[in-house]
Amino acid sequence: MNILREFRRIKKRSMPVRILLILIFSVILIINTYAWFNANEPVNMSGLEADVTPWDVRYYVDDKEVLDESVTFTIDELYPGMPDREDTVRIYNMGATSTSITYELTSVKIFGQDMLDQLKENGIIQTEGNTTHIFADDTKYPFDISYTYDKTRLDGEYVDDETTPNAGATFQFHASWEYQGNGTDEEILARDILDTMFGQNAYEYYQNEENDSSKAIEITVKITSSMIRPNT
Repeated sequence: MNILREFRRIKKRSMPVRILLILIFSVILIINTYAWFNANEPVNMSGLEADVTPWDVRYYVDDKEVLDESVTFTIDELYPGMPDREDTVRIYNMGATSTSITYELTSVKIFGQDMLDQLKENGIIQTEGNTTHIFADDTKYPFDISYTYDKTRLDGEYVDDETTPNAGATFQFHASWEYQGNGTDEEILARDILDTMFGQNAYEYYQNEENDSSKAIEITVKITSSMIRPNT
């Protein structure tokens, strides 16, 4: 309603009607003003409660906490007959909420060259259960490198391995390069050729001062944890 227009019309009416209409418009104006002030005042809400569920997952490598979800494994001394290598990542659920864990191979570098896409395209990477063999074709790669894990879900808050076994998970990285080995004469000969080729590549990589000698092989796995929300 346009109040000013109505006021102009009032002038054409009789005095009693004018007084009555002015009183009505005044009441409307007061009500609207009161409603506007109430709408702009802060709203206080009481009696509401919210439960905040603690959730925290921590990663440890060699008893040192890893702050990044991506864990990188490096091999410096790569040669036939090298000692077997094993690294372990321990994952602990530090809150009461259950956690889902996924493991994703995100990078594979051999002598500084990224090989992940090529390995995937050629079907060299193979997964059996909880174990992934990165160089599964031993006719093309003489070394055996793989990773495995025991859980994809954590339940409860971790205290120790004995009292809360479901609240901790273990992720392990394995690497070995067997020298010669068993098989037919043809298999042994083929393996010797592979050993010689990769051994020569390793030697040339180490001789180049521009290369990082501590990263003959560099493998990165992304370990992602996510909260499992309870059904409501």
